[in-house]
Amino acid sequence: MRLRQVAEDSVAVADTPTGTVLVDATCPHRGGLLRHGHVDRAGTRLVCPLHHSAFSLSDGTQLSGPACRALRVRHQM
Repeated sequence: MRLRQVAEDSVAVADTPTGTVLVDATCPHRGGLLRHGHVDRAGTRLVCPLHHSAFSLSDGTQLSGPACRALRVRHQM
């Protein structure tokens, strides 16, 4: 999976099962830079490099890690 900063507030995650997904640039927990995060092999979840919060790339739901709000996810057409 490729992660790249596309705007000050957005990171693009390419090659997911649903295509390219835009997510917030920072983790909602403590502001970790998600461009340095990790996407699992299936391309379904993004893990923050700071405290390892994991988020679904389909809807932004937090899957694990310290409690925080969901990640904003936008699917590109």
